[in-house]
Amino acid sequence: MLSNRVIEIGERLKKLKADLTSHPLPQRAVSVQPKRKEFRYHDPQSLRGFKNLLFVAKTLVEGQYAGKHKSPFRGSAPEFVDYRAYNPGDELRTIDWKAFARTDRHYIKLFEKETDMNCYLLLDTSASMNFGSKFSQNFSTRLDVSKIEYASYLTAALAYLMVKQGDKVGLTRFSNRIESHVPASGTYSHLYSILDSLEKGPAGRTTSVAEALRKSFGLFKRRGLLIVISDFLDDPEEIFKALNLFLHRRFEIILFQVLHDLELELPSVANANFIDVENGDRITCIPGDIQEGYDERLGEFLRTLAKLSRSRGIDYHLLNTQTPYQRVLQKYLLKRSSVSR
Repeated sequence: MLSNRVIEIGERLKKLKADLTSHPLPQRAVSVQPKRKEFRYHDPQSLRGFKNLLFVAKTLVEGQYAGKHKSPFRGSAPEFVDYRAYNPGDELRTIDWKAFARTDRHYIKLFEKETDMNCYLLLDTSASMNFGSKFSQNFSTRLDVSKIEYASYLTAALAYLMVKQGDKVGLTRFSNRIESHVPASGTYSHLYSILDSLEKGPAGRTTSVAEALRKSFGLFKRRGLLIVISDFLDDPEEIFKALNLFLHRRFEIILFQVLHDLELELPSVANANFIDVENGDRITCIPGDIQEGYDERLGEFLRTLAKLSRSRGIDYHLLNTQTPYQRVLQKYLLKRSSVSR
């Protein structure tokens, strides 16, 4: 019986050897990695100057994981949940040295009920934000960038900074309605979802900042940092009524108003055709004839936005598309970090 069993095993080994000979295995496994998509508004080269800057919350935040921000919760629940990369400014005692020994990289342990931040980015993609894409090419001294392009670069940079420092970020695109919504999360794969959403460009619809704010209010389950990026060419009183909803829940609010250089200063030409990009209305006139009245109305509008923001403790900033967004953001973060200390 035993000899028969040995013979049977030998026959099986011969068959297996024959199969391997006729169908040899490859000498080594070949791993084919898919090519990473390049995103239009993500500029890693320009963002290198931000590697030591942090976007620190000025108010209490309701976080679940370790972060940079003061929390309304007292005590701690030392239940380990995850790691995040070490950032300059983190306490050295929080570094996991065992993880460093394994990976040669510095990591921080994340624990429940400590402080990360939820950042909610609201980007205006209405038709008015497309202004500049067809006009700036006629002025060789001007940057050839529309308001939506400028705002998208700024949005991408903010999203990158939030994820890099271990916070959660979401993106809501709006016109007179919610165009798309990416919920807040803190992974790099999630960042790519936000960058992909930015590729969609302007929606081509009218603006209603107030309506979009009211509709987005229910999307944000936890209070945090609300950043609205828009030209705010809408009724200021209605906008701030909607923002009061977020203030009541103790959100910190930042408004970045993006205007094109040709909106802030009318072109010096003999004759111009002005077209409303949202409803198609047009007038033809000499810019010099309306310059004084235009400057007065625009100045009054901008002062109203600044005043309403200041009275509510909202951080308001007017941005000109001619000023590189990297310079604007770096200056803002440096100022913000000095105030937060």
